[in-house]
Amino acid sequence: MAIDRTQGVSPLTSIQQRDPSEASVQTARKEGTVSGTTTSGTAVTLSSAQASLTQSSAQDINTARVDELKQAIRDGKLTMDTGKIADALLQDTQDYLKGL
Repeated sequence: MAIDRTQGVSPLTSIQQRDPSEASVQTARKEGTVSGTTTSGTAVTLSSAQASLTQSSAQDINTARVDELKQAIRDGKLTMDTGKIADALLQDTQDYLKGL
């Protein structure tokens, strides 16, 4: 059997400890500064439409409905109309195939 013929793996080499001065460089990079100077980067400007899409609003999610569904799940009272779900999946697939 092929499993019997496999060779063992060699262990990893020991992990070398970092020099403490390297740790301070890593911290400075995360903060965006090295030796008191700021690092330059690329400026990105979003269009107003894109900026509005990245901001969440209370209109995006019906929180009352979400809470209602969460409670129904907790209570074991959530019922789903599987026929309706199947019909929607079939309709979506048919629409997709018509678009090809």
